[in-house]
Amino acid sequence: MKEIKLIVILFMLMPLALSAQVERIDTVIPKFLSNGYFFREMPQLPNGEKTMLRLKDKEGNSIIVINVDATLPKSVTRKAIPREQVHNADQFLNGLNIMATMTSLTQAGMKTDGTFYSPKEGDPFPAFSEKDIDGRSWNNDSIRGRVMVLNLWYSGCGPCRAEMPILSEWKEQLPDVMFFSATFHEAETAKRITDKHHFTWTHLVEAKDMMSWIGNEGFPLTIVVDKKGIVRYAVHGTNESKREELLAKIKEAATE
Repeated sequence: MKEIKLIVILFMLMPLALSAQVERIDTVIPKFLSNGYFFREMPQLPNGEKTMLRLKDKEGNSIIVINVDATLPKSVTRKAIPREQVHNADQFLNGLNIMATMTSLTQAGMKTDGTFYSPKEGDPFPAFSEKDIDGRSWNNDSIRGRVMVLNLWYSGCGPCRAEMPILSEWKEQLPDVMFFSATFHEAETAKRITDKHHFTWTHLVEAKDMMSWIGNEGFPLTIVVDKKGIVRYAVHGTNESKREELLAKIKEAATE
């Protein structure tokens, strides 16, 4: 009797399994993303100002993003891949949103002549008031009389992430220096990234005003401030020689 019941149950489940197989959707990795639409091939975009960038998902798949400040006609959108059929569509779209936020913040400080303000050697370090990843507040009074180093980064900057473990070594070498990082990301995202890359500085989060110092120069931006609150050195980008110069400037300011 038990055997008969088991057979009945198995036959009852078989249609459900077959149904699941029928409903399964195979996903594809598109080549292009334009104005929120995914495409297998380069779409015929309307005239207008275009921006281009490349995004990668967590698996390393890349897609070219070409946005245009015009509405895509139906003749183009009809050729788009439905979003539910795109492999890791949410990751690509989230990356696009982060890029849009980053661009908006870094361009916010543009002057009428098209230039941007960024702290330069000899300038007093600007007034600031930010919170770190643990909710603690920091401002100019917090660093008074101390050498401070500030590193501006965001999640889409590969060189930023790659140098994080190296920068952490500086904190161990120079315990009397105050080392801060700053990003526009919220605390949860910043913690996930900094933990993964063993970045042990004090991390300022949602520091949106500071992002305007990037301008068109790109991430990261690292600034050295002396004990008098004066900028001693500032550099955009990173490589081994730039880090060597930065570390030398930090040590020089720390010994004064």
